[in-house]
Amino acid sequence: MLQIAGVPVDRIVHKYGTPVYIYVESDIRHQLRRFKKVFGNQIGLQYAVKCNSNLEILRIAREEGFELDCSSVGELILGLLADFKPRQLTFTNLFKTQQDLHFAAQIGVQSITADSIEEIEHIAKTAKKLKKHIDTVIRVNPMITTGNYNTRGNKYGIPISYIDRAVDLARKSPYVDFQGFHFMGGYVKHPRVFKAAARTFVKLIKRCQERGIRVKSLSLGGGFPAAIGDEEAFPIEAMKDFPKYWDQLLQKHNVQPMRLIFEPGKSIVMSAGIGIMRVISRKRLGKSSRMVIADGSTYNFVPDALVQEGIKYDVLPAAQMNSRRIHTVTIAGNTCDCWDLLVKGIEMPKLRAGDLLAIMDVGAYAQVMACNFNTIKRASVVMIAPDGTMKLIRRRDRYSDMFGPELDVLKMAGPNELEQYNNLYRVNIDKIWKGTLGKRGKNGKANGNGNGNGHGIKPIKKRTLTSVMADAESQLLKEVSE
Repeated sequence: MLQIAGVPVDRIVHKYGTPVYIYVESDIRHQLRRFKKVFGNQIGLQYAVKCNSNLEILRIAREEGFELDCSSVGELILGLLADFKPRQLTFTNLFKTQQDLHFAAQIGVQSITADSIEEIEHIAKTAKKLKKHIDTVIRVNPMITTGNYNTRGNKYGIPISYIDRAVDLARKSPYVDFQGFHFMGGYVKHPRVFKAAARTFVKLIKRCQERGIRVKSLSLGGGFPAAIGDEEAFPIEAMKDFPKYWDQLLQKHNVQPMRLIFEPGKSIVMSAGIGIMRVISRKRLGKSSRMVIADGSTYNFVPDALVQEGIKYDVLPAAQMNSRRIHTVTIAGNTCDCWDLLVKGIEMPKLRAGDLLAIMDVGAYAQVMACNFNTIKRASVVMIAPDGTMKLIRRRDRYSDMFGPELDVLKMAGPNELEQYNNLYRVNIDKIWKGTLGKRGKNGKANGNGNGNGHGIKPIKKRTLTSVMADAESQLLKEVSE
């Protein structure tokens, strides 16, 4: 039986069911500490929240001395919930609404990244309207090519040939405080890419300096690779000479020191996550072709297997680790979509319904990209502590979670006949699913959960959870605008 951080897989699924994500806390901390050891205090480190935004992971990142790179207001809020200070949060995406800018400026984030000329204009107008200074970083596409790495045609950033105009535009606004530059990075497969980017940016910063413009920070982004299946990745230790290389560049070009930042994400959490699925069916597709159907899918469990072309996950027969692999099979997900194939042509022992499968390296993107296609619940998430303690850090979806937004809208439309439907099914649908409705107590009467026919149902409050959350958000925006 496969063990994860010393805990047998069957013990985990007995308590939490399948499919389920398992994160190993010690692995996450180990990766965070590797980055800290390589870069020390010379370089700022910001965990890329988009890779895995679970609050428990954010808490661990904070404890290990990281800041956060956030891609939305939602991720900023998660950062605050994880006890980060606003000045430990950067706000980086392709465009921010006026409401986004209002929120970020009012709480006082470290910086807001402008991704285009149009966004600089938008930030300037919003800052003037708010009469609020906004620390702004300009994202640059350096238009570099090195080996197979090429940023030309990349959707991120302003082409470097337009940067002088972008900087002038930012500095023209009395409320835009230009701080520096940002580089996306993204899927970097060799340290020389970061060195090539550094050389390009030092020349750009030198040009700014000659024009009397102070550059206070430079983020070289993320994209540090994580090994997935057979794909190789360079270890972070290969970057150990980068701080020295950077200092030499600054001295060579007589450029003033500034804060340098990296934003690792998937390299921190990818290998710390393992997904556990259960075989629910199998079939023969001819004499030599076999297919196994699992209760996880490329939609609600490992969606990046569908999005990223060529990705191949390693899947292990969790309950038959020592069995001989005698069949070549395709493992398919359980949704009604012909593209829902997790792995093709993998060697497996003889599998039966109920057998457990472990899909490796799902700590990044899998859970945050998962959806409810086919109205299937997304998996629960469990963290295993260094002492082997299991902790549920995200529960499995409930049907009421999925139906709630639609029922709320319908109820708001006013039909009275929906009230009974809402009372009966919105509250109790998950209990119906688990078979708990209609059970009778010791006195022979239907219990307080109801019996499925509308009698004994405890009415819900007229205000739904969605309306309460909407009011809370409105109040928050009202408070930050005052």
